[in-house]
Amino acid sequence: MKERARRTGFTLIELLIAIVLASVVLMVVYRVLQNNQRFYRAQSQIVDVQQNVRAVAQILPAEVRELDAADGDIIAMSDTSVTIKAMRGFSVVCAATDTTAGRIVIRNSLTFGYRAIDPARDSVLVFREGDVQRAGDDRWLHAPAAAVSSGVSCTDGAAGTRLTLTGMVGGTTQLDSVFEGAPVRSFELVNYRLYDDASGTWWLGARTYSSGAWSETSPVAGPLRPSDGITFRYRDAADVATAVTTNVAQVEVVVRGQSAQLIQVQGRPTGRYEDSLTVRVALRNN
Repeated sequence: MKERARRTGFTLIELLIAIVLASVVLMVVYRVLQNNQRFYRAQSQIVDVQQNVRAVAQILPAEVRELDAADGDIIAMSDTSVTIKAMRGFSVVCAATDTTAGRIVIRNSLTFGYRAIDPARDSVLVFREGDVQRAGDDRWLHAPAAAVSSGVSCTDGAAGTRLTLTGMVGGTTQLDSVFEGAPVRSFELVNYRLYDDASGTWWLGARTYSSGAWSETSPVAGPLRPSDGITFRYRDAADVATAVTTNVAQVEVVVRGQSAQLIQVQGRPTGRYEDSLTVRVALRNN
């Protein structure tokens, strides 16, 4: 007799057990992957908040540190906003001044800044020596840069840029005591403030004064905590709080960052991650 070939396979019970075990294993793997994804997403949110907080703590002190409050560099100030004359460039005079037309020539090779002088946005400070035997009559002349012309030459033939100044208090005749080598600084009016972008997200924003009007506010860093993401405090030379712009000697900046998304990880309640940093800046010229 021929042996009947033995048939192999699974019974229904064995198949059900295999499906149940596979489901349990897949569920465990899914939970592990889900927890890892939440962890890495939370870490990314935390790093973003810390980077934003540090960015604000670097940008604002750099702008505030070189202000001269007594000379009017702080235009307006509040708990969540400050308007300042932010320095944007430096150069030196390299030719005789034209007191009639209010023109000075600056040396291109000694001009430094993150952008060229913009007549629509910038004003300049020109150092007036006055009597070289006296220090009490030295001062900075302030005037808007009405026009900028390239392709001119310094006294020694080096490349220069001509600035036409208008609106100088006391008149452009004061340029008669501005000599070659005198420092020239350019600045623009900048308003830093805490603002809502209309979507419920708060930022440190900046806007500039150009052609007689304020520009749209642009985000600089964020998201920040609503309402109090940025706080400015102002103190005088005696370390006493002051509301007088010309008396400010120190500015304290408190920045409070907040994550853009909720964080859901084991070991902490579900919610937005927050971090804060406080920086106190002494004005270099006060």
